[in-house]
Amino acid sequence: MALPTFSTFCRISGILCCGLLLSSCIVTRHPAGIASSTAPVTSTYTVLGPVEESDCVYRVLIIPFGGKDDEQEMIDRLTKAKGADALIGVTVEHMNAMFALPLVGQNCTVITGTAVKNAR
Repeated sequence: MALPTFSTFCRISGILCCGLLLSSCIVTRHPAGIASSTAPVTSTYTVLGPVEESDCVYRVLIIPFGGKDDEQEMIDRLTKAKGADALIGVTVEHMNAMFALPLVGQNCTVITGTAVKNAR
């Protein structure tokens, strides 16, 4: 049985290293804010349910494609979508992901909370 040559070893090592680099993924999450409510809430309110929205901008070779909405616009959309007066327990989080040695990536904003309707 013949032993593999040095050039065969180099080829196999190179293929494994390229595979690892191309499948690499770095994800970071940063809390951007927490608020008890987005608007004044009365002492009695009706819970309409949990809400969540995310918006992302994608990057290829560090060039952004598309745009991301402002956090306040996202909160307004969440409030209107449920017919709510406010959101309570709101959290805003930024998430960055880079794939294949920052050639491709995304930057997302995620907003979660609970929609409520004030009692009248």
